[in-house]
Amino acid sequence: MTHSESPQLSLLIPVYNGARYLAQTLESVLSQEGVTPEIIVVDDGSTDESAQIAQSFAPRVRTVCRPHAGLAASRNAALREARGEFIAHLDHDDLLTPRSLSLRLERLWADPQLDMVAGHQQSFFSEDIDPALRAQLQIPQSPQPGHIAGVAIFRARVFAQLGGFDETLQSFGDLDWSMRATEAGIRTEVLPDVVLLRRVHGANMSLTKKAQADLERARLLKASLDRRRGRRPGGSA
Repeated sequence: MTHSESPQLSLLIPVYNGARYLAQTLESVLSQEGVTPEIIVVDDGSTDESAQIAQSFAPRVRTVCRPHAGLAASRNAALREARGEFIAHLDHDDLLTPRSLSLRLERLWADPQLDMVAGHQQSFFSEDIDPALRAQLQIPQSPQPGHIAGVAIFRARVFAQLGGFDETLQSFGDLDWSMRATEAGIRTEVLPDVVLLRRVHGANMSLTKKAQADLERARLLKASLDRRRGRRPGGSA
């Protein structure tokens, strides 16, 4: 797929105090083969140099600064700014593989019936992780499917249909949205290719707020099960 044939893609990156890794993430996007996406970084009230780093990539990167409101609110703010026919989300500390975007866009472009095309993610330890912490952690050695951020590209019409992310959720807004999308019957395809390198550095939300995240995940799974059974979450049929 050549640049002239590339569909319009908006790639949305929320960041909160992510100055250490943001430049590497943006470079992995800017070096994508065959695709020139609209790149929107939403700085969620960072107190470090995240906003300045994003702004240093202008005009290829558009930066939106807002008061701190959380990850889901930042994703929604980015959605409101997006102009693309296709939407991709990416966390500020992860990396795209070289043909990550073009592989997925080719399938969406070839099949108008598909709503989403995803790939797999490969976790890796950041080179600056504390050795003692690294010794305590285990990460998957083989590629794994993900939920939304980094692995999936959607047609914008899906967000128009289902709405954005639940801003009351602290950790798993993407999981909640993914489950709602599955329940709504969106048409998906998962490629075997690794499209995302997921950085594990010790400050990942899934590690620093694990107890809270586990409770939130359990609540979301129950709510999804209730919906599938035709009941309102927490209520009766």
